[in-house]
Parts: sequence; structure tokens; C-alpha cells
Amino acid sequence: MTDHEHHEVHQRHRTVDRRVISPAQIVAGLIGLTLVIIGGVALARVGLDNLTADTTTVLGLDHTALMGLIDVIAGLFFLGAAASSGVRGTLIGLSMAAIGFGAIVAIEPGAFDSSLGGGRELGVFYLIIGAVGLLSAWAFPTTVVDRVATQDDGATIVTN
Repeated sequence: MTDHEHHEVHQRHRTVDRRVISPAQIVAGLIGLTLVIIGGVALARVGLDNLTADTTTVLGLDHTALMGLIDVIAGLFFLGAAASSGVRGTLIGLSMAAIGFGAIVAIEPGAFDSSLGGGRELGVFYLIIGAVGLLSAWAFPTTVVDRVATQDDGATIVTN
């Protein structure tokens, strides 16, 4: 007669779902959405035939196709920041870039009139966007929420 040993083996599967929650994500998303819409409307109106020839006004800001492209690309970066787990750092970097761009255009509007279409108002618009993004990145806390799920599967293995 053979002795059989019974061993119970339990396997545990642990999954961690980590989410970053911050009101700054909403601000970054709103900034991104606004820029994509403004740039998209400008591009729809002037087309892409010549990036600097035609100008249109969107929400009181003059735009060439080049400025429309800049708006769309910047907006996509802000939307990416909104979806990112590192929203705070990304939003600070994007906001500083917007402030720099806005300051240059606001200080020297004539240098960009023909290529971007907008003057001082466009620079002030980007200064405001940058300031709002920067303030929200600094002011709003970032909360990391971990949701842990553990699954315990039992199996019996018979060995000799």
C-alpha cells in the first residue's frame, strides 16, 4: 500500500490599480480642449494651402494657419497632461512654455503679425493660459489612489 500525501497549494493574484486624481487634470483638459477648438476653427476657415497668407478671427484673436497649428499641437499636449499620472510636472512645464511664448508675442507683437496673424492680444491670451495652468498645478493637490484586489485560488495537488 502506498501512502499518498496531500498538499494544498494556494495561489494569490494581487493587482494594483493606481489612479492619480487632481483638479489640475480638469484645468489642463479644459485648456487643451479650448486650444484644439480655437486652432481647429482657424484651420477650417483658412485651410492649409499657405500657412501665413490668410488670417481669420476666432474668439477675438487673429489667426493664420500656422497659429492654428500651434494652437492644436499645444492643445494636444495639454490634453496629454490631463491624462497623465504626472499631471503636475507636465502642466508646470507646458504652462511655463505658454508664458514664455505669450511674453515674447506680447512684447514684440509686430514681429509675429504676418506669420501668426495675432498681435499683443494673442500674446496676452497665452500668458493667461500659462498663468492659469501654472497656478492650478501649484495650488491643487494630487491624490494617488491605490485599489488593491487579491484573488485566492485554491488547488489540491496529490503527490506520491
